[in-house]
Amino acid sequence: MNRQGPGKIEWTDYTWSPVTGCKHGCSYCYANRIAQRIYLEKFEPTFRPERLKEPSKLKTPSKIFVCDMADLFGDWVDEEWIEAVMASINKAPWHIYQFLTKNPARYSGWSFGNNCWLGTTIDRPEVQHERWNAMAAAKAKVKFISFEPLLGPMRVEELGMSALDWIIIGELTGKAMTQEEIHQVRVWAEEIIDQAKELNIPVFVKNALGAIFPQREFPKVR
Repeated sequence: MNRQGPGKIEWTDYTWSPVTGCKHGCSYCYANRIAQRIYLEKFEPTFRPERLKEPSKLKTPSKIFVCDMADLFGDWVDEEWIEAVMASINKAPWHIYQFLTKNPARYSGWSFGNNCWLGTTIDRPEVQHERWNAMAAAKAKVKFISFEPLLGPMRVEELGMSALDWIIIGELTGKAMTQEEIHQVRVWAEEIIDQAKELNIPVFVKNALGAIFPQREFPKVR
């Protein structure tokens, strides 16, 4: 597992990737860039069973982002891999496990404990309704959306998000943006923050956007 903190993934304590690789093919993917340097398999989906015991070895209760180097619920991931990950989670129930996928429809096929936070990435307006509607079918103590990278305006109130517990916002990283693009992302972020405030949804703003918007909130667990 990798310890997180300032300058890294600030909304979690550790990242844990018993599965790596992804087939979404997103042009902005930071994980793909890292995988090209450190894995022989590059970004080909790969099961790493030697990492399954890591949560049990960590005795301090922590927030763990599961598979930051993969999409664990991508359609290409074998069910046996997911079952093995979930079994490891059940053996270390003192942690909070944070999941994030672009395929939230697959959540509905699994059972999650109250220590599992389920999230979906919404990066552009044209996928927001489909992904949130799929999230609505999942059962979890905490449901959240990560608007990262934020590539367009979002209308949070249109999604019927009364059951939404948390929002993460982040800009596109690893690519130089023009001043006009930076300004536009700031406008979109402020619109989401204003909508979330109206709906009483906690917001965590990360990276460079966090220097402009001070929100570092976490979900109020029901």
